Amino acid sequence: AIACGCDMIETDIHMTRDNVLILMHDHTVDRTTDGTGLIADYTYEELCRLNCNKNGAFSEVPTLDEFLALCKEHDMMVNLEIKEYFTPGNEDRCRLCVEQTLALVEKYDFVDRTIINSFDAYVLEYTDEISGGKYLLHGFYPYSIMSNVKRNPDEYLYCACIFDDSNADCYNYLKEHGIEPWAGAGVKTKEHFDSCVKLGAVLFTSNDPAAAMQYLDELGTR
Repeated sequence: AIACGCDMIETDIHMTRDNVLILMHDHTVDRTTDGTGLIADYTYEELCRLNCNKNGAFSEVPTLDEFLALCKEHDMMVNLEIKEYFTPGNEDRCRLCVEQTLALVEKYDFVDRTIINSFDAYVLEYTDEISGGKYLLHGFYPYSIMSNVKRNPDEYLYCACIFDDSNADCYNYLKEHGIEPWAGAGVKTKEHFDSCVKLGAVLFTSNDPAAAMQYLDELGTR
């Protein structure tokens, strides 16, 4: 993504049993390593014995600290999706994950280049509360997609990823409330990019950033 020259990297944060913040999409290690089981059941030392490159040379699970150190050297933003949710029995881990994430962002002086993202509205609301509102917050729309919604997300969201990305009403609602409409990784063709841009999408999350940037360049919208 850095080599492609993308504007931002989105990644997912989980916490090990001994409270180290690592990057992995799933709650388990099964799909992306040669191990099995929940991330939360592993210590960081144990995770480091798993190979993240199933088809080649050994590669360790990356940490959030390593990721921020890398991005610090490049002119880009980061979008940190926190996946320790405020669920029964995980409340303390959720809060600690948020606190440690923000501490690392501040360690690297990255606040103005960071967006905090979660499907759990508690994560976003807690971030807003303990930081005094200084972080840009990324939610999802319709808001029913998010869990633990206590406050009206209109009050604190900077942007929201629209799941029904062909629905003009979704874009219009967010724009009317001063929230940037973003489109997700389900947008894969040039025609789909074009239709979302016309509806009001201002950012795209993509698993193929080179293709996404090429389409947007060809459409004259990047």
